[in-house]
Amino acid sequence: MKWKISIYILIIILVIGIIYQPFIKKEARESITFFPIDNSFSFTEANTSLTFNKGTPSSYELEWEVESESSESVYLRQDIAMIYENGKLTNKMTEWKTSAKEIDLEKNIKGNKPALWETITYHQGEIHINEEKYRSVQKMSNDLLYTLKINSYFSGIKTPKSAAERRLKNALDQETNQYLQNALNQLTNYYQINRDNFHIISLQSLTGYNEKALPGFDQQKSQEIIGKLWEGLYKNYFINITTKSGQKVSPIGSSMPFILLSKDKTHLFVLFQTSTGENIQLIQYIS
Repeated sequence: MKWKISIYILIIILVIGIIYQPFIKKEARESITFFPIDNSFSFTEANTSLTFNKGTPSSYELEWEVESESSESVYLRQDIAMIYENGKLTNKMTEWKTSAKEIDLEKNIKGNKPALWETITYHQGEIHINEEKYRSVQKMSNDLLYTLKINSYFSGIKTPKSAAERRLKNALDQETNQYLQNALNQLTNYYQINRDNFHIISLQSLTGYNEKALPGFDQQKSQEIIGKLWEGLYKNYFINITTKSGQKVSPIGSSMPFILLSKDKTHLFVLFQTSTGENIQLIQYIS
């Protein structure tokens, strides 16, 4: 009799597991691993978009979407996306799939003040040629949107179409740039970095190097540097930030990172501030 009861309990557990499995949130993997780029693979689609949904006198809602598809199904597909409000990280999303081509992510973002919204996504695929040979395919995408309050209601624009929109857009650009430049000044002063020795690239503008080589490097080496950079960003920024005391804190509220690529081509720094203003420096050596 006891063994019959055990079988019934086991069946019930399995049924419950099957029913609820689709609703279990897939946690972020702990790492992204860069392997040499395989140019026989590519992304047929890699898009990040911000759309203004609706606005009221006091608030608004944006739709944030990421869509990507690799040319072939790969061993592991993963996209990681971040969104910044006036230079500060406000939200993030990620998904990974095995033996897949496509990833679709979507999230509604709510706001209640004029802002420059900037989002960037790293699309990556891990290819297993055989048990000993691994390769990568990667691409970045981004988008931006301005939320403005005109005639007492919030609205969203990509580019200004009137003098009033242009004035408000320029004010948001100035506010964001001033915040980020102040953060960069504090960081370079704190770590005693001579900025003349580096090419300075904001995270958002990194997408300009999908097809273009980084300063001083060819395209192949640039893609290796970018892949390893995102490998480090994912572990040391996207998932958690490790402070100087060893405490792990959320990246939400932190400043958009700057990448300082040394002109002697030996290393790069990633600089940003946590939500509490603590200066953080990551280093990646280039071999």
